[in-house]
Amino acid sequence: MAVRIGYMGIPFSNSEEAAATFAQRQNWTAPILVPLVSAAGVIGALDRREIDWGVLAFSNITAGAVSETREALAGRNDVETVDSVTVPIHHCIFSPKKGDPIVRLASHPQALAQIARHLKELYPAAVLTDCADTALAAEYLAGGKFPPGTAAVCRRNAGEHYGLYLVRENIEDRTDNMTSFGLVRLRSAGAR
Repeated sequence: MAVRIGYMGIPFSNSEEAAATFAQRQNWTAPILVPLVSAAGVIGALDRREIDWGVLAFSNITAGAVSETREALAGRNDVETVDSVTVPIHHCIFSPKKGDPIVRLASHPQALAQIARHLKELYPAAVLTDCADTALAAEYLAGGKFPPGTAAVCRRNAGEHYGLYLVRENIEDRTDNMTSFGLVRLRSAGAR
């Protein structure tokens, strides 16, 4: 039976990259990567035994601890971290098409915090809109779920996958921007 790894986010997210890295490090062949959008989604899927392992973002060098992970783990002593990896994080701004005005930027709150200084310089009047995941922001933008004038902050592969226009690349405030991720499981669960 294939190992099921649940991760925060959707395909083309940083967490998906971390999940694939963990699978490779654990020598799991043909794992099933399960997008669960949030840390609470990962913990819930572990509790329901829908996944064998979870991938959670713990902290970012610029934005600090990931609050949604801390909240999902609050009061839990049955979740253990068995491996960790640090992933370089690079953010891009994508709009629906070239020349679109940008008055709103949508992304995960952690991503917006990682580019705060650049956003103040580039788009000082822009409204910031929180989204559950960076790749989900790209998906919603491509699907017309945001008002006109919105741009998404996400990984390059997410914006390209959804056919969006690359406005700016590598806009993180620190060139060494990185996030630490943990591979977790329930303590009562045996490893496969």
